[in-house]
Amino acid sequence: MILTAMPDLPPRPETTANAAFRRWYLARWGRENAIVCGRTTQAEYPPHTQTLSIKTAWSGGERYFLPHREVVVDDDNYLILNEGLTYSSLLASRRPTGSFSVFFRPGMQDEVQAARRQSLTQALAQPDAVPRTTGFSEHLRPHDREVSARLRVLRDQVLAGERSENWLEEQLLLLLDAMLAAESAAAARAERLQAAKASTRHELARRLRLAADLIESAHTEPLSLARLADAACLSRYHFVRHFRELYGVTPHTALTAKRVRCARRLMQAGETDSERVALQSGFGSRWTLQRALRRHAASSSH
Repeated sequence: MILTAMPDLPPRPETTANAAFRRWYLARWGRENAIVCGRTTQAEYPPHTQTLSIKTAWSGGERYFLPHREVVVDDDNYLILNEGLTYSSLLASRRPTGSFSVFFRPGMQDEVQAARRQSLTQALAQPDAVPRTTGFSEHLRPHDREVSARLRVLRDQVLAGERSENWLEEQLLLLLDAMLAAESAAAARAERLQAAKASTRHELARRLRLAADLIESAHTEPLSLARLADAACLSRYHFVRHFRELYGVTPHTALTAKRVRCARRLMQAGETDSERVALQSGFGSRWTLQRALRRHAASSSH
């Protein structure tokens, strides 16, 4: 299933115009691979249990409501949500925002992850061995050279008119392989955290990612170090120390970099009022914005 417009679903009312589409959609949804790619200023979907999916957005942000928290997917990141998770979403923007979601057919992750663990000899002997696998860590991830590149190719080909279901199956198998490789690389980075037990490192990384998600999703708000440390359920000392250990920068540097990226996108989109750019990107004043832009430009040149 490939859709190039946001599906007309509840909570919008059913009409004679959308009734046939909804019957067709619900008969196939959750049973097969799907791509939803659309551009709009307003879209809202109530809580629903989904298959494994990956979310991106461009020229704006889309808010996802997960159990106990919410995150914003925008131009800087993507989000993976596991099969069986119930969530809702909201897109509300002054400018048209692009939303691109990939939904994998049930069981595809198990198939690909099991195949990745097999040697070629094992694959030839047992091509259909599919043990149950673990899920992905559900947090915002910065765009990268592998997963993000495949997502951009998928989006561009869909917008160019590609509709083949065989093509979709092939591309999603390759995308899932890249997702699993990225997950393994992230797990390896987390292993560098200074903790004696693997279970402690895993829990520490999970908590730090909650704070990183808050930076990505609420950068327009006055985020204090105390609030970020609270999101990670850590003391400020341990939070700053281990955040830098995992991400290579301090929380303040990460927050400033996010605001700079947001400000630059606003200016590239034609916003000329520096005070408005500062407010919309989280800097608060044009003086703070200009100082951050100068510092970021200087650090990028080294």
